[in-house]
Amino acid sequence: MRKLVLLILLSLIVMGCVNQKVSQNKNEGAKVVKIGVIGPMETKYGIAMVHAAKLAAEEINKEGGILGRKVEIVTADTKMDPNTGIIAFRRLADECNVIVGGFSSGVCLSMQKVMAEKKILWLGDSATPRLTENVRKNYNMYKYYFRPIGTNASTFPLDMVAMLNYLNEEGVHVKRVAIIRDNALWTDDVMKVLKPLLEKNGYTIVMDEKVNRGQTDFTTLLLKAKQEKADVIMPIIAHVRGAPLVKEWARLKLGIPIAGHDLSAIDPDYWNATGGACNGEIYTADGGGVPYPINAKMAHFLKAYKEKYHVLPEAFDAYGVYDAIYLYKKAVEMASKTEKDPFNSTVLVKYLEMFNKTHPFEGVRGKIAFTKDHDLVWGNDFVRNWICQWQNGKQVVIYPKVSWMKTGKLITPWK
Repeated sequence: MRKLVLLILLSLIVMGCVNQKVSQNKNEGAKVVKIGVIGPMETKYGIAMVHAAKLAAEEINKEGGILGRKVEIVTADTKMDPNTGIIAFRRLADECNVIVGGFSSGVCLSMQKVMAEKKILWLGDSATPRLTENVRKNYNMYKYYFRPIGTNASTFPLDMVAMLNYLNEEGVHVKRVAIIRDNALWTDDVMKVLKPLLEKNGYTIVMDEKVNRGQTDFTTLLLKAKQEKADVIMPIIAHVRGAPLVKEWARLKLGIPIAGHDLSAIDPDYWNATGGACNGEIYTADGGGVPYPINAKMAHFLKAYKEKYHVLPEAFDAYGVYDAIYLYKKAVEMASKTEKDPFNSTVLVKYLEMFNKTHPFEGVRGKIAFTKDHDLVWGNDFVRNWICQWQNGKQVVIYPKVSWMKTGKLITPWK
């Protein structure tokens, strides 16, 4: 019995030493800054995150690192599964100074609990409003979460209604809306805002159908939209691939435009993936994630990314991850002027909060500023979902009507 007690005490001492060593490695005793990148690594979204993170790290290291410390990227795969995500996030939290990424809303909500337990800064990527609602409801527990990569799903309806209003302004009669959306938590959040907003603006939802990940047959739903006399087919999809939907839409020649949130449509290879069937598709580009150089930083990012990987960013989250790492670097540098440990997550929260509407961070997609709930400030002067259209092999920004953003006019090939 005495031996058992001694063994337990010895184990506790060893664990304490290990934890102390990990803490020292992450902060004061470290010679490197470890940035964890988490996401669905077998998808293009995860690939884009890692590519952008490694590019940012390489550039920062060439300039001397963060406070003289070399940046290292550590990756973890969620496999789009909450339990796998929790394990992966916990590993990064024990090893890294900060975590970047995410993607799936359900997975991110599960991982946020680990973030709160570990008190580690997380610059996240997920659309569900619930992540930042947690910050508002329990600030002390969830204050470590910021959303600099993509916009809150509650802003998507603003862009989609603006999209329909724009179509009407351009002479495309739209009143009756057929919705095809992911069978997922994030689209439920979107609909809570979108449904009353559509009704307020004079639009009628004539169809609201959920589709599961992996679905490739959309004929029945598209014909149903036609039968319901829809004026527009509005996809709200991220987990479901848009290419099969768009190919069938083009084949059926329904005479109805597709205009909504098709995450796949943002990708620069979408024209080839659909064999040109996406010609005329109108879509929101999450957080301005399209390869259009709106400023010098964006121009540099696109050039450097293509030189390093021989392709343009594979997915929208590349832009946000790149911004997030530079944002973290800036916050650490600001904290170093007055704080003993500028890498401490709790310390850094207040410095990230300083990036507000009056003091934004200049990123590749424009101005980055946070609300009190740590959400991105939405608007023309900040990060927003641009309204784009595929036109003869090119991604064209058709709205908002501001000179530095708009690159072309609406076309109507579906007529």
